[in-house]
Amino acid sequence: MDDDAVTYAVDGPTIRVGEGQRTGDAVVRLSRRAWDDMVGQIRTVINLLLSDELSFERGGFDQLADWDPALRYLHAGVPPYDPARADLKGRDPLATFTLDADDTELSAQLHTMGYLHVRGVFDADEMRAANCEVDRLAAQARPGDDRSWWVTDEHGGSVLCRLVYATMRSPVLALLENDPRVSRLGTLINPALRPAPDRMEGSAVLLKVPGNTSGLSNIPWHQDCGMGGHALMCPAVSIGIQLTGSDASTGNLQVVPGSHGQAIHYRWEHRFQWVPVVSIDTAPGDVTVHVQDLMHASPRPTGAGGRRTMYVTHYPPQLFEHVGPGEAFNDLVRNRTERVARLQ
Repeated sequence: MDDDAVTYAVDGPTIRVGEGQRTGDAVVRLSRRAWDDMVGQIRTVINLLLSDELSFERGGFDQLADWDPALRYLHAGVPPYDPARADLKGRDPLATFTLDADDTELSAQLHTMGYLHVRGVFDADEMRAANCEVDRLAAQARPGDDRSWWVTDEHGGSVLCRLVYATMRSPVLALLENDPRVSRLGTLINPALRPAPDRMEGSAVLLKVPGNTSGLSNIPWHQDCGMGGHALMCPAVSIGIQLTGSDASTGNLQVVPGSHGQAIHYRWEHRFQWVPVVSIDTAPGDVTVHVQDLMHASPRPTGAGGRRTMYVTHYPPQLFEHVGPGEAFNDLVRNRTERVARLQ
């Protein structure tokens, strides 16, 4: 970072921090601003890499990524993920609920697991109307319009995989975004959380593309603050309105119970021999709820694909003080999909 130097080294069971020396297996140079963003959990090391703000005098990104969870713990007190430390408090990770459950029970499950599956929140007519609106917005979408994400399919064509800022262009979807049922679930862990229709890509609709694709349709294990913003957005809560049903054939949501609030190791799935994974099968009108720094994935469909899920994320007040209209941490990802795909 400019002309200063900080060195981290393992010393038995502890980490020794020194200043003024450039030693070790990896030496990384970054600006003072990039350093402050990394220490403050505003931007992650992958964000800095994609922003071309890291240069390596020795070693490379893999060495820095190995240290990332330890650095996040040292700088911000975010513990590294370890499945052995997960305490599920005797709760069932496969449990489903309805809106008849009281808020205390729903909140306890969400706090413990980091996610919920609530059945039958919306009826068939409501989902039919929402899908008609998605059809309309999809017909208007074009690559590069900053209102959509696209992937490359097996035949080299561009295929729509996500609509963003959807409620700003659809009164029907805006009614869902502000529906009392959605607000209830989105504020279970913090009544101050609220949606951000005009920033952070607003409320988005995932359109699951079948087959082999290149880009950001089939997203591997990640946290939604993986590009940065943990200090501003967490613990945000995402409400997934299931416009269609979902299972493995359509590429359903997968989650790791009790993994929220922790730092993910780069390629963590290769580091642990056993990690609990839950695949959430849903019916149209169901709702999934997940804390944004929960480890979760959206794998490739095993069959025809076609899952549609509208995500309404509720953010804490501090996010609105730092992220303005039209701004999002995902802007960098959306504009560098090929490089992101290589990282994955």
